[in-house]
Amino acid sequence: MEKLLPVIHLAQAVGSGYTLYFCYISIKNLQQYEKKSEKAAEYSNTAAEQLHKTRTTQGSALVTVLTSLLTSAFLLYTAVRPGESAHPSSSPWLAIGLHAGNIVNIVLTRKHVAGFWENKAKVPFVEGYNEAISSTANIIKSLERLAMGWSMSAAVTTVSLLVGR
Repeated sequence: MEKLLPVIHLAQAVGSGYTLYFCYISIKNLQQYEKKSEKAAEYSNTAAEQLHKTRTTQGSALVTVLTSLLTSAFLLYTAVRPGESAHPSSSPWLAIGLHAGNIVNIVLTRKHVAGFWENKAKVPFVEGYNEAISSTANIIKSLERLAMGWSMSAAVTTVSLLVGR
């Protein structure tokens, strides 16, 4: 079972990198409208609230994906060390905690992002905003896949820890 872990962690890192690309696209496209949005927020509480939610959802997705990428890279490193266990040497149960933390973080972030962006309609003649909506839809789908990947990795890690005893 432990031999599967490097492959799973590599897939998690690649999936996180893929999702990170969509985070970049969304943020880049939304920045085109930042000044106009800030100006509108000066005069409208609704615009201010929308701007705040836009920033927090995109920011939380970015932080979550970076966390997933760094954690999968760490676990990949620990899994391929020559002559070592496939689990972090400080504690094999640290891996379980990292998995659980990533699963919870990804699921909550997906809920947060989807709650704001899933019902957003595309606006005619506003290409950057429409591309951000499409990119964010890809982020939401990718977060689902990352959560499934972390769940599978947690199961394999748990079984290998229990069987290895």
